[in-house]
Amino acid sequence: MNLFFVSENFAQCPNCAINNIYTSPGIYPNPLPDGTQGLAYDQDVTFVMFTDTMGFTVNYFKILAVNNLPFGLNWQCNNSANGCQYNPQTSIYGCVKVCGTPLQTGTYTIAVDVVANFPFPVGDQFSTIDIVLTILPASGGNSGFTYTPLGGCDSATVDFTALITNPTNPVTYSWDFGNGNFGNQMNETQDYTSPGVYQVTLQTDILGFVLTDVSVNSVNTNWCGDIEEPNIPFVGCTGDPDLVFVITDANSNTLYTSIEVSNSQSGSWNGLSIVLNNPPYTITIWDIDNVSVNDNLGSFSFNGNAAGNFPFSGAGGTSGSLNIGTTVLTTFNDTSFVNIYSSPLKPIINISPNDSMCFGDSVTLSISNINNDAIQWYQNGLQIPNSISNQITVTANGTFAVTAINQNGCSSLSDSVLVTELPALPNVNFQISGDTMHCFLTQYNLQWCLNGLPISGATNPVYVISETGNYNLIASDVLDCARSSDTFHLNFSLSQNFNDEIGVNIFPVPTLNVLHVELFGWKSATAFVSINDISGKNLISNEFELGNNSSKKFSIDTKDISNGIYLLLIQSENNQVIRKIIVQR
Repeated sequence: MNLFFVSENFAQCPNCAINNIYTSPGIYPNPLPDGTQGLAYDQDVTFVMFTDTMGFTVNYFKILAVNNLPFGLNWQCNNSANGCQYNPQTSIYGCVKVCGTPLQTGTYTIAVDVVANFPFPVGDQFSTIDIVLTILPASGGNSGFTYTPLGGCDSATVDFTALITNPTNPVTYSWDFGNGNFGNQMNETQDYTSPGVYQVTLQTDILGFVLTDVSVNSVNTNWCGDIEEPNIPFVGCTGDPDLVFVITDANSNTLYTSIEVSNSQSGSWNGLSIVLNNPPYTITIWDIDNVSVNDNLGSFSFNGNAAGNFPFSGAGGTSGSLNIGTTVLTTFNDTSFVNIYSSPLKPIINISPNDSMCFGDSVTLSISNINNDAIQWYQNGLQIPNSISNQITVTANGTFAVTAINQNGCSSLSDSVLVTELPALPNVNFQISGDTMHCFLTQYNLQWCLNGLPISGATNPVYVISETGNYNLIASDVLDCARSSDTFHLNFSLSQNFNDEIGVNIFPVPTLNVLHVELFGWKSATAFVSINDISGKNLISNEFELGNNSSKKFSIDTKDISNGIYLLLIQSENNQVIRKIIVQR
């Protein structure tokens, strides 16, 4: 075949001609006329639009897509400059031309997606119109025979028909199918099971009938009484006839006179080759005399249009047989080739990053196409319009596959892959209380961010801020699908609600195993003390009784805290102090 292919489904098919003999709404013709694999196809499709329905006027029709065209065919509407949108109030006619060279056989249901727009409150109404198109196998042949299909992909079953016949003469056929098989029938079918080029030859012989043998078994007594064979009284016939036969055709033309078999009442003539081409025929048996008149011993008619042995008898006792055979009159030799092509390698779809995508996200499907085959992607069994590259971006759920088609029209379909869009994560919210942020989401991974950057280690539901900035929270699931909260600007103060008369002395800095704290102007006799890491996780919580002295002192055991930066929170009912501390050994 070695077919040329086009790799678009919307291409140059200009000059569509409307057939305005149609007036009823519909698509004409439908089904479309059949096409043939590997041969150019060009068909104008007229559609007639309705102007209103159920009292609603149609504002416009628009062709949205044409799906499932045979690969190699294209389409173009006659109003492509306006996006294939038509106003039936102006004209009820539109036209689409289907053209190109189909590469694959089969019956295709072409799906035309359209929208009809009506005034409010109806609005847009979507529908799909089906059009049937059959692509027939390409056929080949010559003056001696035809065959269908012309070839195939990987294997093919091919039907052969001899063309040369003769109404009056037998014809024989000698096939050599090039695959190790032979045949002798006018119609033959052969299987080709592997790629290759197979030379098919047919020898057609036109046969003629020939008389090959004549036998005379007995003759009547018409020969008796001649000078040569006298009938002597009281003795009877003496001697025997000298036998000869003569063949004449339908026009009484003499075709053949045999040699003489002398002095015998029987005889045979073999190895003859008398062509019988003007039936019917007559064979006459004679007694040949030198002086007397030749004696007719009997004449017998025969058709001579079949091979075999044919007896004759009559004429008062003459009998015998004719043997008719065949001979080749004319021979025809014809040759053609059956091409079985290899299909492309089966495409393997690669998915990046994986087959489950986050809500609103996308995944990339791609294949390796080392032979630069033509490509067509499918979603849920339908062609994806204009998806003809080695890579596509998928943004919706579905089952996806891809077909690779080589220049010979052979194709390979990939295995299907299922792409799933995960449900959207819930809204991410958190509460703000002073310098503390608290999220109540569960079953998600959390990450607090400051000024758009993740805060190291801040992955707990509670986080206590340590500096002024823009804070947000990102929640993610096990597949790393993420959603962010709104961003809030928070101001950090080390002495929130702090009385200006209160002083704090913390030492040593950095601390080792014991942190000493001295408060000045702390009016409460009690202090609630906690040490949290920067993610908000509480490490130490204590309550200290400080008495009523103006200077209040206490110590915190930090030997179980690892090196790092922490927040020290000292609270009473009226006061709060926050300080950064460093543990370093």
